Amino acid sequence: MAMKNERERADEALEDEGAALEGEGEAEEHLSDLTYEELHNRLRETKAEADERLNQLLRCQADMDNLMKRVARERQEMAKYASERLITRLLGILDSLEEAAKHDAGSKVLLNQFMDVMRGEGLSPIDAVGKKFDPSYHEAMMRISSDELDDDHVAQEFQRGYTLHSKVIRTSKVGVAKRQ
Repeated sequence: MAMKNERERADEALEDEGAALEGEGEAEEHLSDLTYEELHNRLRETKAEADERLNQLLRCQADMDNLMKRVARERQEMAKYASERLITRLLGILDSLEEAAKHDAGSKVLLNQFMDVMRGEGLSPIDAVGKKFDPSYHEAMMRISSDELDDDHVAQEFQRGYTLHSKVIRTSKVGVAKRQ
């Protein structure tokens, strides 16, 4: 019974295919002249071709989805770092405000307001003093003799470094400890 149903389905599929091919005017032998084995083989080939085309379509769709995701990520990254150039140019002003804040209370208030805005844009100062020297975050300006710190630890910070959304935009200029 199962064999007969399978055979009937194969025959119907081939008849549909044959009608379509004849409708297209292709000069092929008439399907009724083919044996069951030949019809079954032809159906198998057609199914394999259809499966291959479906797989190609699915791969194309996956490629398109991946492209759309990548473009969205790139746009997000561009938006995230769009202000980097401006912020980098403002670091000199920030340095001046930090120096002024050491001597004037009004400048300290202004510095705090300015830093709040910069933090809101993703700017963070790099902690340097007492940390192990890391060339990704620190630029060594000199060696400093020290009994208090281990070798290759930052003993003094000459200019503060900053990160923007965890990307270093200016390294800290530092003096590195050397045990006596």
